[in-house]
Amino acid sequence: MKLSQMLSAVGAGCPQEAEITALTCDSREVVPGALFVAMEGANTDGHSHIPDALERGAAAVLCRPPLPEGVPGAAVDDPRAALAPLAAEFYGHPETALALIAVTGTKGKTTTAHMLRDILTAAGCKTGMIGTLGAYIGLKKLSDARNTTPEPIALHRTLRQMADVGCTHVVMEVSSQAMKLKRVRGLTFAAGLFLNLSPDHIGGAEHADFAEYRACKAALFRQCRAAVGNADDPNWPVMAAQAPAGAPVSTFGFGEHADVRALGAVPDPDRPLASLLSVEGVNSYSVPLPGVFNAADALAAVALSRALGIPDGAVRAGLSHVCVPGRAQTVPVPAPFTVVIDYAHNGASFDAILSALAEHHPNRILTVFGAGGDRPKLRRTEMARSAARWADYAVLTADNPRSESVEDICADIAAELGGLPHETIPDRRAAIFRALSMAREGDVVALLGKGHEEYIEENGVRRPWSEQGAVEDHFRVQRCI
Repeated sequence: MKLSQMLSAVGAGCPQEAEITALTCDSREVVPGALFVAMEGANTDGHSHIPDALERGAAAVLCRPPLPEGVPGAAVDDPRAALAPLAAEFYGHPETALALIAVTGTKGKTTTAHMLRDILTAAGCKTGMIGTLGAYIGLKKLSDARNTTPEPIALHRTLRQMADVGCTHVVMEVSSQAMKLKRVRGLTFAAGLFLNLSPDHIGGAEHADFAEYRACKAALFRQCRAAVGNADDPNWPVMAAQAPAGAPVSTFGFGEHADVRALGAVPDPDRPLASLLSVEGVNSYSVPLPGVFNAADALAAVALSRALGIPDGAVRAGLSHVCVPGRAQTVPVPAPFTVVIDYAHNGASFDAILSALAEHHPNRILTVFGAGGDRPKLRRTEMARSAARWADYAVLTADNPRSESVEDICADIAAELGGLPHETIPDRRAAIFRALSMAREGDVVALLGKGHEEYIEENGVRRPWSEQGAVEDHFRVQRCI
């Protein structure tokens, strides 16, 4: 692609006709013929890497004024804002061939995105998904995720892949950081879905305060042709107010004023750890995930599906078999008890998953968990108190100890467990083996904290890890004994 065509996407004139073969904002990824976009990041300023990019063969540079003398390219006031339209141009505007669906909220984005992916697939749509767990076409994983919402170059490259293989729809988790950093600038979404908002991601390099956090969430809806939101959340009016004039706006919730209203959610008596979501005017939906919080995500998926005109049969079929890696994930085991993996790593998420498991009246709840090192110690306190409230036994172990001692972290947790029986086994694999060896018929073994993560981080090193793999190893060993 000619440099002049690339730069026209950001309104920058350029007489040079250099051929651009790649686009990057990382000087280490520059190849001959690349356009290097120099941006300010959280830890470094790309402008200081311009000489390195040129040495590696960059054909042109886009940066803040002034453009280095004799270097092809252009200078713009905000290179970060320019990156998304540049990426869209370079990859041939794949978004024009796709119906994009945005999911945003403090909690539940990943689960709801999986539900929508499965519903659209059941409706016969070839569907891509982009979010916390990576990028997928159907159930096939394309790539892992560095961010919930990728940076523009990776995002448009992925959309290009999806369009080229015939996807018609893409479900995207859109974070507040993505809005703040202009990652989805220029995209128009067929629909945007708002789940909830609570104080989070505030401080450091994220958001200055809750007002900024909420404003970034709300800005998404300016880019949506339809808006669907949680009528039970007091922040929804702020979101809805940003929808374009004439865009249809609808709501869901458990309150009486919601357009799509839930009448309740109860354990499904016919499926282990599943829920029955009762929605006004239709038969109940069976969702193979426990708890009201998962039922609320399913309700959001129902409402968004209705806004898109998806038949109820496809909604029902998609919800009936949804599985989200590391989110209330039931692992099949050759034993008369149940094993659940969940990403819960603070007090609120502990309460949510453990209370949901308790609703199904297991014989006992055995927990395996630790806490992240170099993080507020209040998290340890809250998780411990939640475990004491809902569980019958705890095995304390490693969970990304980082620079702290696993034993010290576990001691902090143990000090808040009250009378809950517990033991400490620093090695997480051995801790899981211990809990599984203790489990009896009717028990639930809840492995909390790691969820989908494929590593344990300690002293600056991430070693490979699989929660499900550890479970499978236990039963493999048992068969060999």
